[in-house]
Amino acid sequence: MTTNAFTSRVAVSVDVEDWYHGPSVMPAGDSGAALERFLGAHPDAGRGYRYIDACLEMLKRRGITATFFWVAEYARRHPDLLRRVAAAGHEIGCHGLTHTAKLDPRSGRPLFTRAAFAERTTQARKLLQDICGRAVIGYRAPNAYVSGAMLDVLEDLGFRYDSSVSVNSLYNKTDSSLAGVGTRPYYPARGELARGKERRALIEFPWPYLDLLGFKMQSAGGPFLRLFGRTLILRGLSQSLRRGHTVFYFHPIDICNEDFPFEFSLKRPFLWHCKGDRVKRRIERVLDAVRERAASFETLLNDPGCAA
Repeated sequence: MTTNAFTSRVAVSVDVEDWYHGPSVMPAGDSGAALERFLGAHPDAGRGYRYIDACLEMLKRRGITATFFWVAEYARRHPDLLRRVAAAGHEIGCHGLTHTAKLDPRSGRPLFTRAAFAERTTQARKLLQDICGRAVIGYRAPNAYVSGAMLDVLEDLGFRYDSSVSVNSLYNKTDSSLAGVGTRPYYPARGELARGKERRALIEFPWPYLDLLGFKMQSAGGPFLRLFGRTLILRGLSQSLRRGHTVFYFHPIDICNEDFPFEFSLKRPFLWHCKGDRVKRRIERVLDAVRERAASFETLLNDPGCAA
């Protein structure tokens, strides 16, 4: 499928999690015990849920329907907010049961068996579907740690797409080769993240990147938007739109104006040096600039078979 910046689409997504879902509180591979201990000691730690309405308003003003990837335990604690998002017409996707990484950050080895990952993902999807009353067919891996084996499980469970793969020169959060993977949607090979030919049931929507003389920088949003501003993000999105369809994402917590409590638990506070209204303006300007480039917006659910 030949596409360009004037026919390509951007799937806008919102990862619904809070500041404490990061590795400082949720270590990779933890079943959720660390999170329960933290929330038991600090029941009022949350901040992100207070900004979901602002995200809805920002999207509504621009006529954008997005995909909201929910951490399931977060939806369990804020079910009315999930219903509100669904009632506004946005797609609901799964962002894991407790936002713990499924791969070891150092070795890339799996931290859960296939059976355990399948059980946890089944629980998460059922919880989300029971609350919102809709089918959940999309997945985004917590912290973007993803493997080919995880995609196999997702396909076996009936998911239709994943959006976790990020090709870039700064980090690799996979255990697989990304040979031939760029920014266009594609069908991964069974057991891998590389492109394949035999699979036609599950599509991968990889993240955009900015290519600077061979150095690839993630430009999907999130912490990169907070740290580096909108200019590099927009350049990466523009490049990726010339290659084909792509994605953009942000978090409700990105636009939080309040200080985070219990800062002793933030091992990497520089990641949150910039947030609040300043980042909200960045998100709005990115969305407006993308529209000016004549790209259209879609949810991942409504982006039809566009895999190359």
